[in-house]
Amino acid sequence: MPLNAVVLDQRTLQRGSEAQHAEWETGIRELLSEAICNIDGPATLFIELTERQFVLRFEEEGRNLATIPLDHELLAVQITEYLDIVRQITNADSLNQMEALDMAKKVTHDRAGRVLKRALRELGFDLGTSRRLFTLLLSLKVDTTRLPGIRGHRRTH
Repeated sequence: MPLNAVVLDQRTLQRGSEAQHAEWETGIRELLSEAICNIDGPATLFIELTERQFVLRFEEEGRNLATIPLDHELLAVQITEYLDIVRQITNADSLNQMEALDMAKKVTHDRAGRVLKRALRELGFDLGTSRRLFTLLLSLKVDTTRLPGIRGHRRTH
């Protein structure tokens, strides 16, 4: 269990609503449930959201393993595209349109995951872990509790 905790910065916690706190807790649980990386011991991820970047600090028993600043610009295209797709899903006229938009949402989520996987390559995050991290970072940057259709993807048969 290499990644065993995620801690958000106090400023972010103070500005968040009760619904956002619940959303963040869900994102953290999902991230930790299947996190795959090459950190040997139990590590804690500290996430600080600043005006210009996310600062990801990985620590093991108080020892800094890595500090990785991620400028908001790094994920700006994916965040904008993802949110646009989510908004379109809520206005979809047909099941076919909804399924196509959901597929576009998955593709954008994968792209964002690959961007994060590259940025965190020294820590060996796999794509699934990187995708779940994107979900958490997105919810920290944007109030996703106000967006219907943001959670999950439709199951296709």
